[in-house]
Amino acid sequence: MSRSITSLAALVLALSASACSAGPRPLVAGEDSCRYCRMTIDDPRFGAMVMTAHGRIETFDSIECLAGYVSSQSADSAPRAIWVADVEHPSRWLDVTHARFLYGSTWHSPMGRRLAALDAAADVEAMRRRWGGELLSWPQVLTLLTDQTAAPVPSAARSPQTLQ
Repeated sequence: MSRSITSLAALVLALSASACSAGPRPLVAGEDSCRYCRMTIDDPRFGAMVMTAHGRIETFDSIECLAGYVSSQSADSAPRAIWVADVEHPSRWLDVTHARFLYGSTWHSPMGRRLAALDAAADVEAMRRRWGGELLSWPQVLTLLTDQTAAPVPSAARSPQTLQ
């Protein structure tokens, strides 16, 4: 009997430890959906994830939706961590503070704002010359999308008129 209790305790401890160390996971195209706009994620190159204040992982189909979600959170519910996919290496996740963003590039992002994330350690200036666009930091992306009326609208706030 004590062996079962020991095994159960070990299992609970292992599950607790893995829950605390949760980080970004691969996006599953065609299955995962965007927390903000509810679209199915079709192109993981533009994907993003957050770990919420409560430790839950939320997925996003674009940097635009990620920025809309982050901007809508109160200070006490701000995400613990924010990651974006490196557009040239989509299975590699970048903390937004270690990313640079191309805005208006030739990349066609899901929400149409042509935003793509790149590793700040890479030669981002060469990538800007190659793909076009303006280099932005994460705070600049937040400001850009907060100031523009074309930022994505969360699905819960959409009315039948805005869907037409």
